[in-house]
Amino acid sequence: MRDKKTLRTGFTTGTCAAAAAKGAVATFLGARPKVMEVTLPSGTTAFISLNERWTKNDATYCTVVKDAGDDPDVTNGAVIGAEVSLVRSTIITPAQKVPIVLSGGEGIGVVTKPGLPVKKGEPAINPVPRKMITNAIRETLSHDRKMSASLSRVEVVIFVPQGKAIAKKTFNPKLGILGGISILGTTGIVTPFSHHAYRETIRCALHIAKATRCKEVVLSTGGLSERLAKEYFPPQQEESFIQMGDWVGFALAQAVRIGFRCITVAGFMGKLSKIAAGRTYTHARNFPTDVEYLVSLGKRAGVRPKVLEEISQSITTRGMITILLKHREYGMVDAVCSQAISKLIQWCKKPCSVFLVLFSSEGEVLWYGGKEGKIGGIH
Repeated sequence: MRDKKTLRTGFTTGTCAAAAAKGAVATFLGARPKVMEVTLPSGTTAFISLNERWTKNDATYCTVVKDAGDDPDVTNGAVIGAEVSLVRSTIITPAQKVPIVLSGGEGIGVVTKPGLPVKKGEPAINPVPRKMITNAIRETLSHDRKMSASLSRVEVVIFVPQGKAIAKKTFNPKLGILGGISILGTTGIVTPFSHHAYRETIRCALHIAKATRCKEVVLSTGGLSERLAKEYFPPQQEESFIQMGDWVGFALAQAVRIGFRCITVAGFMGKLSKIAAGRTYTHARNFPTDVEYLVSLGKRAGVRPKVLEEISQSITTRGMITILLKHREYGMVDAVCSQAISKLIQWCKKPCSVFLVLFSSEGEVLWYGGKEGKIGGIH
């Protein structure tokens, strides 16, 4: 709620791209759908209205107009489309095994630097949207087994006509993603951005945890870190896992005020490095990653100058982690996490047991430790 008005959720660019691709395949198969049902990463479904559909030469096209709900998203209203070509073959292939070749067209950025979820030189279509697009196509093909059995591959080109212009309003140029926007989304849903609403959600979740007799809470920086924390701490009650997002200082203060004295923070290097630097609010718009600060921690940890130079050229903390692990320079990770632990304890303002777990982008635990000197290292 905001100003007594219910905020509408919306759909990510990944969900829109999956709907467009599914709509294009359905059009090729002779259907004329107005709405496509798309399966989200959570297993739930979303119904996405299609904008336009047409056929040209041997390809079919479909577009979707992105609805971000009440979130002030720069891609809201953008046209996101898919061009699909079904290449025939004389060899019978099951629908689930037909190769799907995904590429980026007009308005889709290209990754030009390492350290992002997508490899250098690839279109900026993140892993979860790629899977959603692939699954959506296979699901549609499964309805026409005769057709799918005659295919050698499916070629899909995602495009955003205004993507190049929209990208100038995003962080893409700074991240080395050039020529357009990224196709993003880990949940498929866009949650409206509201500071007050988010803080109230955190507060309510903490009260629920207390009311359900949770002895401790696990505060995560996002949906993925929460899912990984649930795997790492399986005995915990469901209510003890709370997404604090960027509101680190607020969440800690509320947890302590409500009565929790054992708190675990779970996240990735980007957010944890900002905590180490003393940021109680970690949104990238307000506080981009301070590379110089991280390099200074690396110097104090004895990281080799050659490695520090390589780190200073990285545009993301994901890239930094990759460099550190490649060179087996674990001291810098210890330094960042130890400093983060100190800040978390400081923000609690009361005696508490504070623990921290750092996950890699692949979901592995890189560091786990607490305040009583029981500091874990890289596994």
